[in-house]
Amino acid sequence: MALLLRLLLFIPLVYAAVSIYDGSDKYKYYGCYNETTQVSGSAETRALGGGIDESLPGQMTVPICLAYCGNGNTEYRYAGLEWSRECWCAQTLSGIAEKLNDTACNYPCEGDNTTACGGSLKLTIYRVSLASGLSAPGLLSLLTAGLVTMMTW
Repeated sequence: MALLLRLLLFIPLVYAAVSIYDGSDKYKYYGCYNETTQVSGSAETRALGGGIDESLPGQMTVPICLAYCGNGNTEYRYAGLEWSRECWCAQTLSGIAEKLNDTACNYPCEGDNTTACGGSLKLTIYRVSLASGLSAPGLLSLLTAGLVTMMTW
């Protein structure tokens, strides 16, 4: 029983040591958000739905996820990590997803145990910085989706 108590007391200390990744010129940390699949009225849709996803048990890192979401034919505006191993990419973040305290996303990435990769039904979310120079195809997909409007001054 004493060993179990020690293990339970140790777990939060391990998770408290994770940090936020800030090594991308393209994606900037946006915050920790709840997953929406179990939110009443969500019809079990995801916070980052309508895009692509990848799970890499034992290997996932933030740079791997950001590259997955930012490369290819479609550059996704949002990249999110969940459960230490899942990467979710989408053009929009659900309006019912709520921003949480950063400490709620306390699971370390399975491929880099020093960096935060979400949590249980929580996403560490990164968003494309428009200052980073979103490519023409990526900007076109955002314009088509009505997420960006052209403004003249």
